[in-house]
Amino acid sequence: MGDIERRLGRLEALAGGVEETEAEREERLRMIREGAEGANNRARRDGKVPPFEVADNGDVWCTRDGRPVITSRQTLAEEWYWEEVEAGFGHLVHDADAEAFFTPAGNLAISRDVVDLR
Repeated sequence: MGDIERRLGRLEALAGGVEETEAEREERLRMIREGAEGANNRARRDGKVPPFEVADNGDVWCTRDGRPVITSRQTLAEEWYWEEVEAGFGHLVHDADAEAFFTPAGNLAISRDVVDLR
């Protein structure tokens, strides 16, 4: 039961319902930084512009528009979203206003916040 309570607490903290502890905050920021640094390394290796800026204090934001990154899943979502925009593979439907791609059936596949691999 402890794992479920911990996960629920984390979701509530992200939704603004519960304050996260300092240790939880540091862990969240560490995961964001690691994801952003990995994405930046891949971009540099491929000759592309790094998608994230990482400040000395650990804050991370998107280089395209300065959007702050507040969850670790955003790093992968941001990276994949812009790859899909640039590549235009054509198998997903792009909603530029929502900054999201949907399956032909209308299900969310990729946004700047989430990647759904189903």
